[in-house]
Amino acid sequence: MIPVTSPETLGKVLRHYRKNRGLTQVEAGGKFNLPQKTVSRVETGAVATRLDTVFKYMAALGLEMHLELRDKPSNEKAPW
Repeated sequence: MIPVTSPETLGKVLRHYRKNRGLTQVEAGGKFNLPQKTVSRVETGAVATRLDTVFKYMAALGLEMHLELRDKPSNEKAPW
């Protein structure tokens, strides 16, 4: 499992799952009427992407999110 701690990492993980399923951005987005441009923005980690868009895209890929506590609190300042 890859820890997802930024929009960029989430985008890379979603792209990985899309490609593993043999889908293009158009095909994956088409399942929930998301334009290819929107799918591209999600996969590149665009900070302004709406949360509901991310969940629609995850659903199109057959994914769900599980959250867990970090072992140690992070001192990193989030860029977003």
